[in-house]
Amino acid sequence: MGEMNLTASLKLLRDYADHGDEAAFRKLVEQYINLVYSAAVRRVGGNASLAQDVTQTVFTDLAHKAPSLRGVGFLGGWLHKHTGFVASNMVRS
Repeated sequence: MGEMNLTASLKLLRDYADHGDEAAFRKLVEQYINLVYSAAVRRVGGNASLAQDVTQTVFTDLAHKAPSLRGVGFLGGWLHKHTGFVASNMVRS
């Protein structure tokens, strides 16, 4: 993502965190769903159903943690790292 998209993503996150702007959150999901899903597929060994569950959990967590992510420099990095964390937990359980 370019710098403009990065800034736009952080603004969308802030709009959701500060005002509950669901349209902003929907745009974030649209921008990052492929990144999260593809990372999830790799982490769960190609299991598409489990990767979908991981993806849903990651975006649910993003919605809950949005207010505390104000200082995140790169949302894509946080999503990728969190995807790995969620996938590892799901594979273990």
